[in-house]
Amino acid sequence: MQDPVKAQLDLVEQQFNQVAAFLANGDALQLQTASQSLQSLGLELAKLLQTSSQYSPAAKAVLRRRVQSLAAGMQILRDNLSRRAAYTDQALAVVVPVAEKSTYSAGSSVYGSVARQTGAFKVLAA
Repeated sequence: MQDPVKAQLDLVEQQFNQVAAFLANGDALQLQTASQSLQSLGLELAKLLQTSSQYSPAAKAVLRRRVQSLAAGMQILRDNLSRRAAYTDQALAVVVPVAEKSTYSAGSSVYGSVARQTGAFKVLAA
């Protein structure tokens, strides 16, 4: 019988690889469900790692290296996701162009702006 921590770590690594594949393919719906599954598997792994203390120093070092490689891979996934989001934003700007900034004003927000005060009544006294 395999150790439950190692089995859970194997599941996390498999799910991680699946998330990476969905991100590379650009499949947003499957990426979302796979990411949620990866999160729940990661939480279960964290609970198992906190409760288990029967490992030798060599076994702990192996587990630590595997978890560190997952953490490094997670940073790569985060960077790839940011690139994918920037690419999507640029593609969306081509399809749905945004309004150009006005030459004579500081610009306005998407939902409008507050009317400018004239400055005539700076102090109100009763």
